[in-house]
Amino acid sequence: MSELLDRFYSALRALSATDLRECIADDFTLDWQGTDSIPWAGQWRGVQGLINFVEKLNANVEILEVQRIHTLEQDEVVVVVLRGHWRIKATELEIRAMAANLFTFSGERIRSYTVLNYTAAFAEALARQRGESAA
Repeated sequence: MSELLDRFYSALRALSATDLRECIADDFTLDWQGTDSIPWAGQWRGVQGLINFVEKLNANVEILEVQRIHTLEQDEVVVVVLRGHWRIKATELEIRAMAANLFTFSGERIRSYTVLNYTAAFAEALARQRGESAA
């Protein structure tokens, strides 16, 4: 599963629909936890949903660094613990946080991808660009 995750993360960075399609199951679901104030939060389905998610994320966030800290595997589930550094493009505000990516697998494909992140920091940084407070 480690090789598949490496290919998946590379395809995400490259935004390659062809490579992503080879990594995910037909019934793939991405769930980025967060409120409606985060444009890319919510559930995204299939390859096109995944592409739309990444485009929305890339329009708002610059990924400065993501480092894998731990990978925990059991049966058809993998949890990747990350340390990340992101910048909100509209405000230049930076976020440094730990995150977890939870994957489930169906055969040799990724069936689901759930992102658990420091959503309050993202919501606050996005609210500042609109002159609001996320509190």
